[in-house]
Amino acid sequence: MMDLELKRGDFGGSLGAREIANSIEELIKSHRVAFNSKLPAIRDLARTLGVSPTTAASAYRELERRGVAKGQGRAGTLVARRSVGLGGARVFHMGPAESESAANDYSTGYPDPRVLLDYSRFAEVAASGASARTFLNRAVCEELAEPLKVLLGVGDDELTVVNGSLDALDRVLAQVCVPGDRVVVEEPNFPPIFDLLEVHRLIATPVRSDADGIVPQSLVQALQMRPRAMIMQPRAQNPTGVSMSGTRFDELAALLFDSDITTLIEDDHSGDVSMSPRRSLRGSIRADVVTIFGFSKSHGPDLRISAIAAPPQLISRIVARRRLGPSWTSEILQRILALTLKDPRAQDEVERARQIYSKRLMGLVDCLSETPSPVWSRDGLNAWVPVSSEIGAITDLARIGMVVAPGSAFHLVPPQQPHIRITTASLASEIEAMMPVLRRWL
Repeated sequence: MMDLELKRGDFGGSLGAREIANSIEELIKSHRVAFNSKLPAIRDLARTLGVSPTTAASAYRELERRGVAKGQGRAGTLVARRSVGLGGARVFHMGPAESESAANDYSTGYPDPRVLLDYSRFAEVAASGASARTFLNRAVCEELAEPLKVLLGVGDDELTVVNGSLDALDRVLAQVCVPGDRVVVEEPNFPPIFDLLEVHRLIATPVRSDADGIVPQSLVQALQMRPRAMIMQPRAQNPTGVSMSGTRFDELAALLFDSDITTLIEDDHSGDVSMSPRRSLRGSIRADVVTIFGFSKSHGPDLRISAIAAPPQLISRIVARRRLGPSWTSEILQRILALTLKDPRAQDEVERARQIYSKRLMGLVDCLSETPSPVWSRDGLNAWVPVSSEIGAITDLARIGMVVAPGSAFHLVPPQQPHIRITTASLASEIEAMMPVLRRWL
């Protein structure tokens, strides 16, 4: 991490707090300032510019509000990562370029299409019974609302559905945060979550995880920054494949109970293909708890449905804001999902996929059981594998036609231990060919 030197000549004639913030932000936009560069101490900046420490402190607070800088307590103030447009977003740099080809692509994080639920047999019934004839229909159709209320333990006014878990997260963040707010996130994490925080000009406050989930002491340190919200993946965390233990849930509940966090977002993106029991902090802490429950991995990405369970006032705001966009999720798709949730054969297909995913993940993890560093992955579609060289492992696997995701894409800051993420959802007999290469880099 390097320090940033600011000179009087970098600033204009007017030196109010807003003008100082504008000048520093302009330097960042012009790429003269690198991410994680340390800004001068408040007193040093005040001395350089000939202003009061109060004015310099106000300028830094304005930069934090805009998401340009992030205060780190005694460590000072650092330049925050800024979005460089969607073309530069992390979500577009997780896998191989379109021009590249490989016999086996294990970089995507996608479910195996060969074991996805076949819902085509429900489509005609769902379409014939759909009743949406205006632009004012209910956000959740009655057939789907009933099983979702039972699943999530909520009432009619505490539920809505949107087009996938990222869409849900995007809409919740828009309602509960304002630019400059801090949001606690697990690190490593799913790269598009970092992208969303940047789009909303929010400051990511990372916390570490271990085999049981978020490390309590790391959360204690993050809470000292007074974050507004927190996002956590309670099951099948992407990329680590960790599901939080019951003991760790209790520890986090105790820490969060009296915190300044106003909204906790539980991103249960794997839904019905997770092997772990579903847990929630709803009712255990004072903050509003939002649960996102995804069906893309269990019932098919093209259904584009995730449920949101949240307090009524938040659901009302999300539904109202959505009226200015897509308005609602297709009732035909909702009815297809509702039919599958009530059909024993469909439930058996989802259970079969769940067992297959677990067997494939644990097949790889068991082969790596003798490695120097632990592989914590136990749930979901991905294995988070420590390696001695990210580039070396990725390159050697590519030589035998296997593509995996670089672990660095899942971090906000360079990690101490390199990793690769291997999507095990469609990994079967290929493990035998993969293992000699992996052992070379473990």
